[in-house]
Amino acid sequence: MPPGNKLDQPSDDQEWPLVSVMTLNWNGKRFLPGLFDSLADCSYPNLEVIMVDNASTDDSVEFVRNTYPWVKILENAENYMYARGNNEGLRICQGKYICLINNDVDVDPGFIEPVIRMFEQHERLAAAQPKILAMADRGQYEYAGAAGGYLDALGYAFARGRLFFDTEKDDGQYDDPRELFWASGACLFLRRSALEETGYIDEDFVLHQEEIDLCWRLRLRDWRIGFVPEAKIWHYGGGTLEQANAGKTYWNYRNNFFLLTKNLALPGLLLRLILRVPLDGVAMVVELLKRQFANAWAIVRAYGWIIRHIPLMLRKRREVQKNRIVPDRDIFQLMYPGSLVAEYFLLGRRKFSDLGQAGKFLKRIPGL
Repeated sequence: MPPGNKLDQPSDDQEWPLVSVMTLNWNGKRFLPGLFDSLADCSYPNLEVIMVDNASTDDSVEFVRNTYPWVKILENAENYMYARGNNEGLRICQGKYICLINNDVDVDPGFIEPVIRMFEQHERLAAAQPKILAMADRGQYEYAGAAGGYLDALGYAFARGRLFFDTEKDDGQYDDPRELFWASGACLFLRRSALEETGYIDEDFVLHQEEIDLCWRLRLRDWRIGFVPEAKIWHYGGGTLEQANAGKTYWNYRNNFFLLTKNLALPGLLLRLILRVPLDGVAMVVELLKRQFANAWAIVRAYGWIIRHIPLMLRKRREVQKNRIVPDRDIFQLMYPGSLVAEYFLLGRRKFSDLGQAGKFLKRIPGL
């Protein structure tokens, strides 16, 4: 357990379950003091902290071993990227609950307790996220998750407090616990029993949108995803992959197509692909007109991967559809019924509250 926890020990009739906080690291030594120093000040009394190192070539492992001896270290043989790297760590976590957290994060000392209370109160809650704020401007929501994630009718991801690259100031406007469609991988709390039922992170996503896929699969098994506004962290952002980056463009288009193919029932999938493929073509043309040739080529490469991996995607789709117990009509209740692309780019709506149907698809967590 990290030193310096301040929480009074639980009473005889209250036991705090073990929580495993796990971070994946690759050449991230510059971020690690911020994360581990803040975790050392956490008030939660029953905690294990694990760093999974993806074969860093800096001295991250030696630094952590010498400076933070209470951190357990798993050294992967090579850089397994985000999905497999985290899966290797998940296999050694001992906690009833697991927190996957980026290495470029600082945490509030009391960020764990309200999340665990919500888990303990709601047995069908499988995943949750805290409020995610920006390190550079600690009163601003951060891109990677803000106040919790959703998809629009066409499958584009967004968050309360963040539409595309526009983030909002945190004025308490989203300080209510809500059901989410997906919780951010920047700080993702998971119930171990739900994870074992649904399966770990899909390693074929490699990185980016893998947490949306995991949350979607949990929802298809009738689990809930929640936002806990009392908990908060600060995220550096772009520590692993910059927002405006051709690599991110590639993973975004590749994995969003993969995501929809796996998880939607056939009628909904066909409708969305009929609309999405032409829109992706338009996006490529726009990038060319903007002379963003690397981004345009990234979209072409993404579709090249998709075409080459149709058998893989269909196999994964069969597995998910065979195991689902929730119909799409229930899934759609937590998807924004409009088009985020149209409202953002054509109508100039830059805040969640500006969306034409904002709030109509939000649901409170049952019992709260």
